[in-house]
Amino acid sequence: MESVLSHVGAGFFNGMIPRGVLGTHFKASSFVGVDGGRPRRVVLVKAEAVSINPDIRKSEEKVVDSVVVTELSKPLTPYCRCWRSGTFPLCDGSHVKHNKATGDNVGPLLLKK
Repeated sequence: MESVLSHVGAGFFNGMIPRGVLGTHFKASSFVGVDGGRPRRVVLVKAEAVSINPDIRKSEEKVVDSVVVTELSKPLTPYCRCWRSGTFPLCDGSHVKHNKATGDNVGPLLLKK
């Protein structure tokens, strides 16, 4: 699905995406109205909330993970924030494909020992 933000976003949001917009799908419709006797094109944008987590531990009310940083085995450990990792909660790089498909910019949370 092509993002409405690619058509409307730059002017609509002045290049800034407001908090809560990422992870939201938009549907747009346009029509021609009359403003003072002159035709005017109007674009209506409707936001629809979409689940961020596609399929990880859906039986749980809330997915929460705790990590004791001093017990990490590596000096740098990446944790997933895109919910697409096959090794969740650890990052496997799935965000790269997600970002290309959606135009998002999500990356991992890096925990340092």
